[in-house]
Amino acid sequence: MTLVGLETAFDSSVRRLIVNNPKGNVYTGAVMQQLLEAVTAAKADAGVKLITLEGAGSHFSFGASVEEHTGDKVADMLPVLRKLVWEIASSEVPVAALVQGVCLGGAFEVVLACHLAFATPDARMGVPEIRLGVVPPVAAALLPRKFGQAVADRLVITGEELSGERLRELGMVHSCFPADSLWQGVSSWFEGTFARFSACSLRHATRQARAAFLRRLDRRLEEHEQDYLEKLMASHDANEGIQAFIEKRNPEWKNA
Repeated sequence: MTLVGLETAFDSSVRRLIVNNPKGNVYTGAVMQQLLEAVTAAKADAGVKLITLEGAGSHFSFGASVEEHTGDKVADMLPVLRKLVWEIASSEVPVAALVQGVCLGGAFEVVLACHLAFATPDARMGVPEIRLGVVPPVAAALLPRKFGQAVADRLVITGEELSGERLRELGMVHSCFPADSLWQGVSSWFEGTFARFSACSLRHATRQARAAFLRRLDRRLEEHEQDYLEKLMASHDANEGIQAFIEKRNPEWKNA
C-alpha cells in the first residue's frame, strides 16, 4: 500500500514526498519506512536540490502511531524512526518540511531533523508524549542542538505546543504562509534561491553547515532509544499511559 506519494517540480530538481494516511497522516512504521526509502532515492539523484516533506489534507501529521508504542511493538517502530531522522539530518540534499494544521510527536521529531521548515502561522507543533507517560527521545536529542536547552526543556518536559508563527520567531520555521498558498510560497522562495544554485555546490554547503550539528548525533539518538526501550518501557506508568490513550480513559499513575 502506497502511503507516501511522490511529485516533482522545477524540472525534477524538487522531490515532493507527501504522506497520505487518513485520518491525520499518522506516522506508522510503514509510513516511516516508505519515507526513509523515498528520501534515500531522492538523494541519489545528482540533480535534486530540495526534498520536501508534506502531508495530504489539512494536517501534516497527528504524530507517530500510539498503537505501535505498546511494549510488544515499540521495539520494531522506534528504530525505524531513528533511521529516518538520521537519513534526513545527515542528508546533503536539503530537506524542508511544509507544515499545516497539526504536527505532533514523532512527526514533529522528523521535522526537527529537516534543514528547513515552512509553516502556516496557526500550525500546531510539539511533542506531547509526557502526557502519555512516555518521552520523545529524538526531540530530546535534537532540540538542544537546534534551539538551546531552555526551549528543549520547555517542549520536552511540559509537552507544550507552539504555533508556526511562534516557531518562526524562535528561528525554527523559515517563513510562514497561509494554508491555501503554502506550496506557492515555498515555490516562490525556491525560485529566488535554490533554483539559481548549483546542485553540487548546494550539497557541499549543506554538508559543511551541518558538520557540527551531526557530531555524535547518531550516538545520542541510539542512547536515547536504548533508554526508552530498556528502562522507560519497563515502568508501569509508560505502559499505563499508552494503554489509557488507546482505551480513551484517564491513566492511573503509580509513579513507577
